[in-house]
Amino acid sequence: IGILDGIRRIGQTRGVDVAELGIFAHGSTVATNALLEAKLPPTALIVTEGFGDVLEIGTQLRPALFDLTAEKPPAYVPRDLVFEVAERVDRLGGVVRELTDEAIARVVEQVRDAGVEAVAVSLLFSFRNSEHERRIAAALREALPDLAVAISSEVAPEIKEYPRSSTAAVSAALQPLVARYMRGIIDGVGDVGLTAPLYIMQSNGGVMTAEEAARNAHRMVLSGPAAGVLAATKVAQEPGYGNQITFDMGGTSTDIALIHEGRAQIERETVFEGRPLLVPQFDIHTIGSGGGSLARVDRAGLLRVGPESAGAMPGPASYGRGGTRPTTTDAHVVLGRIDPSRFLGGEMALDVEAARRAVEEHVAVPLGITVEEAAVGILEVADSIMARGVRVVSVNRGFDPREFQLLPFGGAGPMHAANVARMVGVGGVLIPSNPGTLSAVGLADSDLKYDFTTVVDRDLTDVDASDIEAAFAPLIAEAESRLAPSGVAAVTHLRIGRFRYAWQDNDVEVILGSKPIDDALLQEGIARFHRQHEFEFGHSDPDERVELAALSIESTGVLQTGASAAPAAEPHEHAAQPATTRAVYFKDAGWVETAVFERSSLAAGATFTGPAIVEEREATTVVPPGASGRVDHLLNLILTFDQEG
Repeated sequence: IGILDGIRRIGQTRGVDVAELGIFAHGSTVATNALLEAKLPPTALIVTEGFGDVLEIGTQLRPALFDLTAEKPPAYVPRDLVFEVAERVDRLGGVVRELTDEAIARVVEQVRDAGVEAVAVSLLFSFRNSEHERRIAAALREALPDLAVAISSEVAPEIKEYPRSSTAAVSAALQPLVARYMRGIIDGVGDVGLTAPLYIMQSNGGVMTAEEAARNAHRMVLSGPAAGVLAATKVAQEPGYGNQITFDMGGTSTDIALIHEGRAQIERETVFEGRPLLVPQFDIHTIGSGGGSLARVDRAGLLRVGPESAGAMPGPASYGRGGTRPTTTDAHVVLGRIDPSRFLGGEMALDVEAARRAVEEHVAVPLGITVEEAAVGILEVADSIMARGVRVVSVNRGFDPREFQLLPFGGAGPMHAANVARMVGVGGVLIPSNPGTLSAVGLADSDLKYDFTTVVDRDLTDVDASDIEAAFAPLIAEAESRLAPSGVAAVTHLRIGRFRYAWQDNDVEVILGSKPIDDALLQEGIARFHRQHEFEFGHSDPDERVELAALSIESTGVLQTGASAAPAAEPHEHAAQPATTRAVYFKDAGWVETAVFERSSLAAGATFTGPAIVEEREATTVVPPGASGRVDHLLNLILTFDQEG
């Protein structure tokens, strides 16, 4: 409903003819929420005979190493809906036990009797030989045409039986939900006159067609936050801006990701709610702290913020919708950092007194401090939580935060970025144009993207460059067959190798480039593997045998969307003139008459010093004392800190 209302408002408020729009790209949390809330349709799993406990056994890894009472989360498919089929393929793809028509008919009947809406098929070593999985899938689709079917050799053709089966189960379980959602979106946008092609954001930062989304629902698990990281990556491709830590703060949570040398970190195996997922996705770390996070004083007298959130309804106390408990947004209102009469460009008035009452009752009085001190405390606790998240994606993974800028967006990100950057020691803050809608910008400027993988599992002494390029050929052919009907402007194929030392289990991903692999590129890739292994694990051995575990491609089809960054402007350094001033409270400074700037009036080259507030319709930037701001040639707002700050 919100999406369709937004499309209608584009026509009503902007004078845009919806029928003339060229692209409609959509990021959704429908898959994420379904997994988080465990609201999945009844789903079955078909496995090789003798492996019915694959999801129950999982791995030897404990959820919490020293917690003797820790329990693994329940499997996506209960044990009574796991069916075994008589067949066997060996590790090289050879058929050890043939799959008979009788065995197929038997398992199809079991699925029919179970009354499930979806079924996943994950047979042993199907990534080497998928024939048995495909035969079972074909029989299921013929006998039960309304059944959603996913096979592991298409969903996640990878070594590791447990993650592959778990991913196939997720894909199957999400298919009915996503398919219904897609039908609703397609019908809805048609009703409001939108005729543009519909694309859905994937977890890897590319879009896919709605039809692909219905078949590959597992690729939408991080669909919501991926678009913002994609837009930040476009910013990071500008010279001098290659290292960024994204900081997407919304109402309930903050999503943090690291971009190194212009490329966002991609994970190919992740854990979602304690269960493995084999799907390429941005490495996004989520913190349960946002603008709606509730503050409270616990029984020990400690101030806590989040992860519980006020949500959109009733929302923060200052929204005047019935909320009485204080949030981080209310703390900003109390401290004068948000203009209560200009929230959302003046479309919504905030209740300052309600915010003060909430902070006073629930924080100030229990702690015996002033309302202002309580509000500052709320923000400091929230900032410290988010600072830990920034360290997780940087310091904990071997990156020096001083070599990065913090790139905040979302409605609340620019209000917290300066303090979080100071806590972590990040080199500075880059606030892009339109930070409150940066995710939408990322969607509008997205391209079609498909990932394909093949297992190699061979010593490099047994393969040469021509063998590797030959292994890439079917992956490229599959990608081009998917991209060709979409009418893309251009296609690129990024070749990726996953290497490891002999007899080791830790793969290291190495970018091999977009050119066909030759001897020089292969040797360069091996050298990069040794350097990357040293970076990730603290040691390397260039004389040790190296194995090629797998090959992947990222195939991108460039869409001519017309979206572009702000045109570069020649910066002429000058002191910015504030639109007005108002009293704002800062720690150690108290109430200070603070310059307030309109973001739209800040031209390239404009400079100012904190304390200051920069306002725009969808976001407010807080520049604390000891920080300085300047506007670069692309109209990004750059914040730096003095030695004492």
